[in-house]
Amino acid sequence: MKSSIFIPYLLRDGATLQRNQRNHFWGYTGSEQEVILSYEEIILKTKSDEKGFFDFILPEHKESESINFKISTVDTEIVLKDICFGDIFLLGGQSNMELWMERLKIRYPDEIRKAKNTKIRYFKIPQTPTFCKKQEEVQSGKWKFAVGKDLEILSGIGYFLAKQKYKEDQVPVGLICTAVGGSPINGWLSQEVLRELNLLPDYYTELKNTDYHEKLKKLDERYQENYQKLFEMNDIGVEENWQNSDFNDEDWSRVYLNKSWSQYYQNPGSIWLRKQINVPNHLIGNNALLNLGTMIDADETFVNDQKVGGIDYQYPPRIYEIENLSEVLTIAIRLKIYQLQGGITQSKEHIISTEGEIINLDDSEGWKIKRASYFPERKAQYFPQYEPTGLFNGMISPLSKLRISGIFWYQGESDSHDYSSYGMKFSKLIQEWREIFNSQKLPFIFVQLPNCNEKFGGKNWAEMREEQAKALNLNYTGMVVSIGDGESDDLHPTNKQVISKKIYQCYKQINNGHIWGYCSGPRAMKVNQVGNNLFVSFQTYGKKLKLRNHVFLEVSRNGRIEKLSNVELIGNQIKIILPDGLDLIGSDITYNWSNDPQVLITDDTGCAAAPFKLKIS
Repeated sequence: MKSSIFIPYLLRDGATLQRNQRNHFWGYTGSEQEVILSYEEIILKTKSDEKGFFDFILPEHKESESINFKISTVDTEIVLKDICFGDIFLLGGQSNMELWMERLKIRYPDEIRKAKNTKIRYFKIPQTPTFCKKQEEVQSGKWKFAVGKDLEILSGIGYFLAKQKYKEDQVPVGLICTAVGGSPINGWLSQEVLRELNLLPDYYTELKNTDYHEKLKKLDERYQENYQKLFEMNDIGVEENWQNSDFNDEDWSRVYLNKSWSQYYQNPGSIWLRKQINVPNHLIGNNALLNLGTMIDADETFVNDQKVGGIDYQYPPRIYEIENLSEVLTIAIRLKIYQLQGGITQSKEHIISTEGEIINLDDSEGWKIKRASYFPERKAQYFPQYEPTGLFNGMISPLSKLRISGIFWYQGESDSHDYSSYGMKFSKLIQEWREIFNSQKLPFIFVQLPNCNEKFGGKNWAEMREEQAKALNLNYTGMVVSIGDGESDDLHPTNKQVISKKIYQCYKQINNGHIWGYCSGPRAMKVNQVGNNLFVSFQTYGKKLKLRNHVFLEVSRNGRIEKLSNVELIGNQIKIILPDGLDLIGSDITYNWSNDPQVLITDDTGCAAAPFKLKIS
């Protein structure tokens, strides 16, 4: 019987392998067969084991492109085409790392259209959480070029980083994308590590039972389906066609999208908003974009009786196309609120844009509004990928034979509700992942949480940032300070190019010898009191410390928070002048200790200093 050859998805056509390292190249065929691998002038031979597994160790190879690999046994031959040697990076974390280029097209309107570089490639690891055992291979997937439609679904951070790196060194880049939106850190840790930390939940053994997952999944699906069905049935606005242009809304109340609403309109249930717009004559007939910002939670949006868009969860911006602007537009929004505090984000733009012109939807006329239904708060959906160890087993463990250049991580939002052990878990994650990739010196660069208002998800973020920074105690780590790069009113800031540049700079600095915990901006190391002065000493990594206007720090004393604003800059220290006789030794001093702080301290390149909490000695 003729044998077959199975090559893992990660190694198939278009794959990128790590340059200048000895790579594994493995697969499966018949039991105990000779297998030959040939490419360029290289010929390698090995023998499969009794289970058919074979593994070649490739010699180091400089950067190159478009190599064909031929693998053969006594009766079978396959050819893998267009294999590159370059630099491989793993992208990990949750939605801010995952946030794809299509979501960023308003901020970077020409990026997708102009992208032509087929030397930037990526592989999205399928979301397959498993609990019974660690998976040995990914279950599906293919290498794609970062161009056209395929670029639309690639991580923005990953793409901009790869683009910048390729521009500098012309080395092919391969991105392994593992980020999963909403995922907590426990999902990315192994059973062994969580048990060692005494953090394995009591119900963990149940997770290994597939019937348990199926039961939870079916119960949740039934609940979500029934909830949505009843929600739709109880909306009088749907029954009476409140979206229609000729509907009479004279008796409706009035609100403004850029101002706060009464609690009556924020409670769960269905809310309808309507507005009529007179379009200037010179814009009639144009195509346009309707930008309504973000909403909590879901929406259906209509223009002149026709549905132009709808999104069923809160985070994405509502940007819908309007074809052929008419003289009069009637906009109707059906806002579906599932949480206790719903609404439309007042600080976002609410506009129609066309031909470089803007029609402001936050004018003095406001919007008509009416409640169509009340409904109880919706229970959170069940996601098995959020359970402990599942993502590690199903998405990280199968990558263990790969050789890579670095790991880039952006995560923590989903752990801020229980931040106290995050620093310990995060350090263990870095160590464990380095073991997976067999490199204790593997650069691991992470993004510290940015500024964000608590209403939009930034709860406990000051404490969370401090937990994240503990990972800098490990060598070959880098931390990107993203204060000032966030958006107060959005959990998903869109300036990913800025973040990617900072990640790449950290990566280069580590490779250039800054191996003892590198930070993208100044980092306070200690605070001493000398007489009536405090001296805050910073590590600035060869740069100069800079202060912006109205700099202040805070001290916790006798149960109260006091501002310290009488400051001077002395080299790479901040001197704080205290009132006579004030002894603060043993007290905590903090900087930017809030969910949504502003940048007050930088280096001379403008990079923000890391927030901190230190004991005064």
